[in-house]
Amino acid sequence: MFGEKKKKEEGFSWIDEILSGNADPLENVLKKKGEEKPPLPFSSSEGSLEDILGGVSKEGTEAKKGPEQTSADILSSILGGESSKPRPEPQPPKPETGADILSSLLGSSPAPEPKPRPKPVESKPPETPAGLVGLPSTGGGTGVDVLSEILGKPSSSAPPKKTLPVPPGRPPSDIHDILGSSPSEESSLAGRGEVLDAYGNVRIIRVKGEPVPIYEVRFPKLSAEEQRLFRRIKERAITEIQIDPTAIPNPEERRKVFMNAVKKMIKEEAPHYSEGRIEVLADMIVQQMIGYGKLDPLVRDDNLEEIMVIGTNRPVYVWHRRFNMCKTNIVFPEDKEILNIIERIAREVGRRIDQQSPLLDARLPDGSRVNATIPPISLDGPTITIRKFKKDPLTIIDLIKYGTISPEIAAFFWVLVDGLGVKPANILVAGGTGSGKTTMLNSLGMFIPPSERVITIEDTAELQLPVEHWVRLETRPPNLEGKGEVTMDDLVKNTLRMRPDRIIVGEVRGPEARTMFTAMNTGHNGALYDFSVIQLSDGRFVLIGDLLEELFAKYSDRIETYKDLEYVVLNEEDRFEVVSVGPDLKAGKHIVSRVWRRKVRPGEKLIRVRTRTGNEVILTKTHPFFVFSDGDVVRKEAEKLKPGDRVAVMRKPPKPPQKKAVINPELYAGISDYYLVPNGNGLVKVPNDGIPPETAQYLLSVNSKPVRIVREVDEGLSYAVGVLLGDGYISSDGYYISATFDDESYMEAFTSSLSEFLPESRPQVKRESAYTVVTYGSKPFAEFLHRAFGVPKGHKEQIDVPDLVLANDELLRHFIAGLFDADAYVDEKGPAVILTTRSENLARKVWYALQRLGIISTVSRVKNRGYKEGIIFRVTVRGVDDLIKFHRYIPLRHSRKRAKLEEVIKRYRSYRVKRTDRVPISPVMLEPLRRKLNLTVSELSRLASTYAGEKISESLIRHVEKGRTKEIRRSALKGIALALQQVADDLKDEDAWVQAKRLELIADGDVYWDEVVSVEEVEPGELGIEYLYDLTVEEDHNYVANGILVSNCMGTIHANSARETIVRLESPPMNVPRIMIPALDIIIMQVRFHSRKKGTIRRVTEIAEVSGIEGESVQLNKLYKYDPAKDELVPTGVPSKTLNTLAHHTGMSVKEIELEIEKRKIILEWMIENGIRGINEVGYYIRQFYIDEEELMKKIASESSVETSKQIQRMM
Repeated sequence: MFGEKKKKEEGFSWIDEILSGNADPLENVLKKKGEEKPPLPFSSSEGSLEDILGGVSKEGTEAKKGPEQTSADILSSILGGESSKPRPEPQPPKPETGADILSSLLGSSPAPEPKPRPKPVESKPPETPAGLVGLPSTGGGTGVDVLSEILGKPSSSAPPKKTLPVPPGRPPSDIHDILGSSPSEESSLAGRGEVLDAYGNVRIIRVKGEPVPIYEVRFPKLSAEEQRLFRRIKERAITEIQIDPTAIPNPEERRKVFMNAVKKMIKEEAPHYSEGRIEVLADMIVQQMIGYGKLDPLVRDDNLEEIMVIGTNRPVYVWHRRFNMCKTNIVFPEDKEILNIIERIAREVGRRIDQQSPLLDARLPDGSRVNATIPPISLDGPTITIRKFKKDPLTIIDLIKYGTISPEIAAFFWVLVDGLGVKPANILVAGGTGSGKTTMLNSLGMFIPPSERVITIEDTAELQLPVEHWVRLETRPPNLEGKGEVTMDDLVKNTLRMRPDRIIVGEVRGPEARTMFTAMNTGHNGALYDFSVIQLSDGRFVLIGDLLEELFAKYSDRIETYKDLEYVVLNEEDRFEVVSVGPDLKAGKHIVSRVWRRKVRPGEKLIRVRTRTGNEVILTKTHPFFVFSDGDVVRKEAEKLKPGDRVAVMRKPPKPPQKKAVINPELYAGISDYYLVPNGNGLVKVPNDGIPPETAQYLLSVNSKPVRIVREVDEGLSYAVGVLLGDGYISSDGYYISATFDDESYMEAFTSSLSEFLPESRPQVKRESAYTVVTYGSKPFAEFLHRAFGVPKGHKEQIDVPDLVLANDELLRHFIAGLFDADAYVDEKGPAVILTTRSENLARKVWYALQRLGIISTVSRVKNRGYKEGIIFRVTVRGVDDLIKFHRYIPLRHSRKRAKLEEVIKRYRSYRVKRTDRVPISPVMLEPLRRKLNLTVSELSRLASTYAGEKISESLIRHVEKGRTKEIRRSALKGIALALQQVADDLKDEDAWVQAKRLELIADGDVYWDEVVSVEEVEPGELGIEYLYDLTVEEDHNYVANGILVSNCMGTIHANSARETIVRLESPPMNVPRIMIPALDIIIMQVRFHSRKKGTIRRVTEIAEVSGIEGESVQLNKLYKYDPAKDELVPTGVPSKTLNTLAHHTGMSVKEIELEIEKRKIILEWMIENGIRGINEVGYYIRQFYIDEEELMKKIASESSVETSKQIQRMM
């Protein structure tokens, strides 16, 4: 195996090829800082912990140095094995030990003499492999216990552990042994940090001011003599060690062989070195030559899930299984070091990475997945991301113990995967990156009966199944010539020819989804600003900021956080409904279960989107819109919108419940001095000490006339409130109300309305040449208007539509009439009716109110050039059709405005169908479908005209197919859609029928597709925006904000759902036809999120089944949903279609199937109780269940409680 000591010119070996790059990174490290500090046994590599964190001063470090020693003296004292010898009593003076050196390095004061401790009971230590430099030890106690032994004191969290003695005759061989038991050490970060854990040569430290823990690897520091030896051994190893990888395919075995050969060379070169010293040097050489250099200790640490190199002169990050994201003290000062590692990995896996192909995605020999990028695509230098392969994978038992699922859910999954030998379920596991999809898939695969043939297809092999008949397939990228690629789709197609019983596809991203569904059929952060108006299902329009701030105040002790987001899970009684749109584009009502907010981030800019009809919304760049695209509805982020895009705007909201506008009696408390209450033939005064008596009729105060108590708002009062908000006011002292009029009819309507509530009051009327001012002096009535309707006192720029007038449509009609009589005008040239106001809030809510009455309007923002400069808002009702509706529904009392409106309606007629009765159209929506059904244009024209009840000309169809028209009447599109559906039904073409049905839903939808006219960035500070808000809407995940349909998008828990999974399957690049979706039985949604109490956790948040297609929509049954308050999945009570289907195929009743679930639950709980969790152990008992169910159940019954035993006996 070992060649002669001469350099070979030809026949490069495996080692030669790997080492044929430039100088090794660790050698550069040893050269650069070799003489800067006294040689100590351990120090951080190139970027020390102090360097990473800002460091301590050199002077402070030098002040703590001990007497000068040579590097040889220090290494001899540390590695010579003296620290492991028993200490005689009393102790003679002794040379400085490795522990003393470590204390000096860490900045501590001389350690006191340790107190005598009881002699530990001797026990045989477990055999562990020799430790490696920088390699965390996997044996012994916990990291805290190991640290306690090093520090010479017991752990605070556990009783003192027994010291494991070094076997006699064996010199120290690893870092732990070399250090031995040392006195108490104090960190050089004393007062700034806390050691969370320590194992092997690693410390996890929590440092004040650092957002994440520090993962510190302590590397050996070599003297000049040892560096020379290091280089000589490396040169010899390159030429002398010849290992054939085909003869020793296992990488770990090759490493051991290489290690033994290096150790032999060191012994020849330095026979006086101790075994411990040889072990350290050999391991450093192995790490650098056939390992991964500085990353080698990280790659070999089983406590890490991911390793992240993010560029040069920046610390490497890791994801620790216990402490999550950590920053390491490892820094690469030059690109060259990272590139060496990347090139080594690329050669090892036979891949190419260069400027033409700057991406590398591969699997390391140990199963770990590695992704690397190099410039020019990575701007800050080369990057490496390694996702560690877990040698001891999690099983279904682990998922139950960690709370990901319950035993009941696991047993339910078992029955679904098993299929009771008749019909296994087609299951899709969905979720974000790192949510645990692969672990869940692996756990479900354990339930597959052992008699079945399993084929797995993966990009990078990660699945580990305890299955005997298992074929593993892995994709292959193209070679250096760009040939030889084997895609996921290729493998899925090939698998169908291999007689599989089960196919497991690791990750579905592209065209393979369609292939997979074909096989089934044959056998994954946005918000709004606080002045955004949202539409509630009860007819109210509220500012999202006002509503959510009230809820956050109420739930102040229950606010959860995720990163910089704050959210509240609402109790049932506080949940409310908003107007949303379903998959069929029909308006509906859905419940809001969570509310969210976050502060505007430093430097963050928002996006303002304006549409053709004047709708405007300001939101974050990533907030999704629903956009019309070639006959389909897609989601597009705000920053990606562009002028010309068509976004969904509510056209026909659901009609809210009509109710009485009842005044809350508490409103009258303290509003006057007295109540007037009937008493026989007259009225008596009762002091106003609270709510009025039920028989009270009037309010009365000193120096004021009686005011009738309003129990329920009528149309007259609603009209008067509209007038006051439009062109009236309450005095700032609250003593009188006043309004200005330019029309006698309009003024008469106002005064007659108020006379009912002020029967003894006479208004003061002041007439001028162009207008008349009417004033009522009544403090109680003015206060009533202020409290009940929000009419402001004094300055009234920020006014609102009162909630009371939204109680029913009659009140709303009269309120709008009063508002438009006071502050609107008729534009004869428009023709249009235009309301002007300084209040954006009022303008937006009036838009909603008109829409609720079926009247389409627009809102625009303009600069006022009159004597009052500033921004004003216009609400415009334009077009004869909507003006007719306005005249019919809004009872204007202003005689001149009403007459002018009637004249405009008579003069003008509609030359074309209004915008909201037209929908976008494109050639791809019509021509391919017509040709598929073998219809001529003439035939489609005749059929469509019949179904539409109007003429659908051939020229219209040709214009659509040629792209000459961009819009079409809703009625015309519906006629075409119904004609195409009928032909597709006659031909039994289900795919064509579904496409035609989609056209019908677009024609019949409750949204119209408003054109985007501008998309611009805005500065939140300039608009006074401090917080951003969002809602979690159940089911359809959207709501109406400022008239525009937007999606809820904050937070990882609810951004992914079964419904969104369906959308992804149907959308590019997967493009699964909707007709195929029902072949999928179960969707399991899994997420990773941060819990304030439990840290980062993974949970199954939803289990849904696909029940079929109804019209255009894929129907889902949500069987289980996640309850954050209980931290568990709870059943929804919806009967399972899958279990009913299983009952049908097996001839069993649903009760019998539920008994099968209970039986499997008992087995899983028995394994938990007995500590059975390994993949082979769990797999063994699942296999035994299929082989001899009765025998396994008897075994469990004999080992379980009396109650469980009786339960098993009843089942059997």
